[in-house]
Amino acid sequence: MRIKKHKEKSRLIIYQGDKLLVLQKHTSKLEYGLIGGVLEQGESPEYALIREAFEEVTLKITEQDLEYQCSITIELKNKHKLSKHYFLCSDYTKPFLLAEPHKFRKIEWVYWKDAIKFLGKSNKKVVKSLFKPCKLNY
Repeated sequence: MRIKKHKEKSRLIIYQGDKLLVLQKHTSKLEYGLIGGVLEQGESPEYALIREAFEEVTLKITEQDLEYQCSITIELKNKHKLSKHYFLCSDYTKPFLLAEPHKFRKIEWVYWKDAIKFLGKSNKKVVKSLFKPCKLNY
């Protein structure tokens, strides 16, 4: 199968203890998103995340602040693919402020188990694996 289009996105996971920093979307039902967005042509996933973090929440981060977590590639309809690259930010004390109120209602710290109920499928999967890294069967 030949892929027609392959879109890439980067997502930032910032957590403090058992709380996750999420963006509340402008939707009729409660829906959360993670900081991040689409890679522009020629951008690395890290650079796209640095740019998006500043554009969305005025968060100033560098590549040194980012820790690669994982990537997920999803096959979509019409022979399209979507890859999401997830990174952790080691410094949750950096100041942030919602800079795109036309896209999001607010940015807030939410208990991770409450947040995952309202995250998209792949975001939910990655966040859940972060807080519940393994199950041991004896």
